[in-house]
Amino acid sequence: MKKVLSAIGIAALAATAVVAAPAQAQTKLKVAHIPKLGTIGYFQAAHKGVERACKELKASCSYKGPTEITAAAQVKEINAAVQGGFNVLIVAANDKDALVPALKAAMKKKVTVVTYDSDVAQAGRSVFVNQASSEGIGQALAKSASDLAGGKGDIAILSTTPDATNQNVWIDFMKKELAAKYPDIKVVATAYGLDKPEESTTETQGLIQKYPTIKAIVAPTSVGIVAAAKYVSGSASKGKVFVTGLGLPNDMKTYIKDGSGAQASLWDVENFGYVAVQVANSIVNKKQSVKVGAKIKSGPGDKGLKSRTVIKGAVGNEVVLGPATVFTKDNVDQFNF
Repeated sequence: MKKVLSAIGIAALAATAVVAAPAQAQTKLKVAHIPKLGTIGYFQAAHKGVERACKELKASCSYKGPTEITAAAQVKEINAAVQGGFNVLIVAANDKDALVPALKAAMKKKVTVVTYDSDVAQAGRSVFVNQASSEGIGQALAKSASDLAGGKGDIAILSTTPDATNQNVWIDFMKKELAAKYPDIKVVATAYGLDKPEESTTETQGLIQKYPTIKAIVAPTSVGIVAAAKYVSGSASKGKVFVTGLGLPNDMKTYIKDGSGAQASLWDVENFGYVAVQVANSIVNKKQSVKVGAKIKSGPGDKGLKSRTVIKGAVGNEVVLGPATVFTKDNVDQFNF
């Protein structure tokens, strides 16, 4: 009997020990958000989402936007963040390849890297959070350009920098879609405004002067589209040359409603930053797989999808934020970012 009681006691102690064993502690995230350029409203809007996610996760975060839109400026911020003890980097890349050595060095130090908006080569990050499918964006841009041009004629492109990964992928898909479905639309030129208002305005003026036959300018950049729309709105080209592309509703509202005929589309930029941080947390604290086919559950405050499946993208594994919204004079007042 004593032996039985003794055995029961030992078992009870063992059970108590199991119950009392603490759960594995969550890693506290220290997030550095490194966009292409710190002064762009688009990335500042995304940072609101970064901050919202960090508040939910009781994490700390910092906006490390470079003052120049170059790979070198981003590498400097990446290295400084790693030295500063940040264990998560959220990066919108200025160059697909130039950032990779610094990012690989960061990952060797157990820093989790998630890219969003503009990707790097797969070796430089865990996963890319894409705005929408790159092909879908290209198709939407092609359709918008064709609609504004009346189905035929010349159009031009106003991009950011020649090395911007996302811009180049979208433009390539747009050109493929034009060739397949809108063969009477011809792209006569591509200009680069470096995501700066002054340069973008100058390039817009140059396109219109050099190519007087163009009917539309496609600017898949939130800075370029505003500069182009503003210039056209105040020029003799108003009502003759139409601007479309990707832009913030608050930035484009005037030109959508003033008779310029501008169009714009975009995704929920604030939620974009939120999702990037939540994906990083899933990798760090939930040991989430980011291989193609894996499913990532959304954070509690996600304003979009309940879950996202990792797919094969243009550069490597990625998850898609969700569908874009087209901003028109009928709905643009419903959005505030």
